[in-house]
Amino acid sequence: MATLTVLTKELVARIISNYPVGDVRAFHPLDGGLANSSMRVLTDTGTYVLSVCDEKNFDDIGMLCSILSYLEEKQFPTTRVIAAKSGAPCLEHDGKPVYLKRYIEGEVVNPLNPEQAGEVGTALARLHAIVPHASLPNRFSYGVETFAELEEQAADHDFFSWLFQQRPQILDACPDTLPRGFLHGDLFYDNMLFADGSLKAVLDFEEACAYYFVFDIGMTAIGCCVVDGRLSLELTAAMVAGYQQERTLEPVERTLLQRHVGYSAAATAFWRYRQYNVRNPDPAMKDHYRPMYDLARQVLGIDAGVFVKAVLA
Repeated sequence: MATLTVLTKELVARIISNYPVGDVRAFHPLDGGLANSSMRVLTDTGTYVLSVCDEKNFDDIGMLCSILSYLEEKQFPTTRVIAAKSGAPCLEHDGKPVYLKRYIEGEVVNPLNPEQAGEVGTALARLHAIVPHASLPNRFSYGVETFAELEEQAADHDFFSWLFQQRPQILDACPDTLPRGFLHGDLFYDNMLFADGSLKAVLDFEEACAYYFVFDIGMTAIGCCVVDGRLSLELTAAMVAGYQQERTLEPVERTLLQRHVGYSAAATAFWRYRQYNVRNPDPAMKDHYRPMYDLARQVLGIDAGVFVKAVLA
């Protein structure tokens, strides 16, 4: 289980002294989950986010910093990484990678309205238009290829029995002809910032990869278009319409979109189960996978004709 780093005033000041951002004036802890310990830090030159990565390794964070710098070059609205005085994109503290990002003012919005969902779709399509960074992995970090990690649990667990029954259908929904490229992979509402009601920045590219575009659209649907535990076809249609202002879905993507929305929910349920029951056991979170398990079944249970008419007509 990852041990979260306690970021004291002295430690924050010591780490920040390695960056060309002046002295620390104030700092405030941020919720970093199980993957990192983060602080919002005010210095002489501005406001930044300092993260000590308790679970990701140096290769992971080095790649993330390269991806964020690449997206900055492409003028995609996301976090800007601040290099250390040495020029290094990330540093080391107690054997863990540390990196500094410029803080972006904005707010998390949930639920989105249809106009905001459309903006999210448009931003996603613009990301998909960017040539993948050379270091991106060519598979999703908790996609169908990883389900076998917990296959032994399928015999006596309702979720895993269902998941492994779904695996052939998921694989069938991923033909070689399916368009692929630069994916965010985790575009949930809390990975976006809005200002004055409009999308300002897309954050948290830890799951970025070169994978199927339609999977990323599906993940964005479950991340941004769910209301009261159920997929909103209205919000999903608005998001997809915004997406298609920039990139038109190919016929095979239109055919497989519903299945990829369900696949995304199933994969997220798998990640949550593995994270909170296997890798970082937490009794308070042990059933956190169930809403996504229920959502996957709800999505896949929608009549295909109804889904197409509501979302793609």
